[in-house]
Amino acid sequence: MNKNERCLAILDLIQRYRRVDVKDLARQFGASEMTIRRDLNFLAQQYNITRTHGGALMVNQTVVRMTSFDEKRISNKASKERIAAMAASLIRGGQRIFIDAGSTTRIMLNYLDKGLRAVIVTNHLKVAEEALQYDNVSVIMLGGEMIRITNCSSGPVAEEQIRKYQLDTAFIGAAAIGTDGRLYDGYSPEARFKSSLFSVAKRVYLLADSTKFNTYDLNGFASLSQVDGVITDQDLDEEGNNLLKKYNTRVIFA
Repeated sequence: MNKNERCLAILDLIQRYRRVDVKDLARQFGASEMTIRRDLNFLAQQYNITRTHGGALMVNQTVVRMTSFDEKRISNKASKERIAAMAASLIRGGQRIFIDAGSTTRIMLNYLDKGLRAVIVTNHLKVAEEALQYDNVSVIMLGGEMIRITNCSSGPVAEEQIRKYQLDTAFIGAAAIGTDGRLYDGYSPEARFKSSLFSVAKRVYLLADSTKFNTYDLNGFASLSQVDGVITDQDLDEEGNNLLKKYNTRVIFA
């Protein structure tokens, strides 16, 4: 992996999780801590990112300066809101739901019916915290190793626990959707965990704005042919539409 590819992956993690840690990044990318610090210093010069003693955090939601290697990856907040609202409208009372740690899936919590009776299972601290505001929703937070970068539990314990549940619907995100029809995540423990959801959920919906299509990240975890539907925005281009048709994937435009 060259510097641009590594910086792109690090930027994606910062945008998704707001904060990263040098030691965790060094382990993930197989690079020295000094190399990671140089990468973070470079990114801090380009974006609204503040260097901290042990890592970096993003100051604002939006990035103010773009470079060619990640221009398509900048988050589209309005599209994410519409996609999240559409996904929330698919939930019915009495269902057992999994919501993962994607930037769009987390927004779903803002659009749930206030009187909803359901069970929400998650491996993300923020999702669990926000789900607790709904009085009639039971919240199950999975155990396992907590990953500082993502605030998620993952690893063998989390994977073993999720396999014990039978879910009606899982809502997941992806860092990228390749032209090969594969779904990708930038962090390998999350990718492994996401792949386990397909064996326990009756339906799996992928929430992905149009900028995620025809891009790649580090770890593939599933195929478009495995999901029951993709919820995306109206800006999806012809290439993206053709990809969904190729894999006979149901698409829901928000």
